[in-house]
Amino acid sequence: MRFAAKNALTARRRLLLTAIAAGAVAAPAGAAATAIAAGDDERVSPVAARLNVERAAGVALAAAPGGHIEGLEIDFNGRTLIWEADVLAGDGTAREMHIDAHDGRVLADQVDPPEEGEDADGCDDSRPDDGATEHTDPVTALRSAKITASRAARAAVATVSGTATSIDFEYRRTGSVWEVDITADDGGQHTLRVNAATGEVTPGAAGQDDG
Repeated sequence: MRFAAKNALTARRRLLLTAIAAGAVAAPAGAAATAIAAGDDERVSPVAARLNVERAAGVALAAAPGGHIEGLEIDFNGRTLIWEADVLAGDGTAREMHIDAHDGRVLADQVDPPEEGEDADGCDDSRPDDGATEHTDPVTALRSAKITASRAARAAVATVSGTATSIDFEYRRTGSVWEVDITADDGGQHTLRVNAATGEVTPGAAGQDDG
């Protein structure tokens, strides 16, 4: 995450997220979901994934008052399901948090320095988004976004019914978007983009399963 273009999930990781999300959708609230990773015998069983992306965002922002969510992604840390949250704190520092997807505890909270070679100008300006406001840098764009991560996730799930497994802020000089990965109720994978200024939902990038 961290304002850089996100690489496509590997087949193993996408299957794991699919199994997690499908279990969370099929089971009643608070029930355990069992996920099996592809290619080995690693199992997550049983794990209750009670926090959806909006609740995870709320936990992260409570831990960083005045901050802004840059990205959220469900993951497995070797013991339990977590939400990995990238947060731009109120003082401008980038923080990475790990939030227990079962009970909402913040398991880790640390400063997340820029990765080597990371360039804030590495953005997608391939097409403008109508109604979007131009910004000169990704931090200003994120802070000025009218549509928050939670609202973007809500809009995406309203378009494709399912479970949001990740959301990332994608900076564009001509109008930034939120990229939301969803595992649909039927198990299909979808990537949607939500305009950070208007809330308009559009299919994801070419080559992705966007329905």
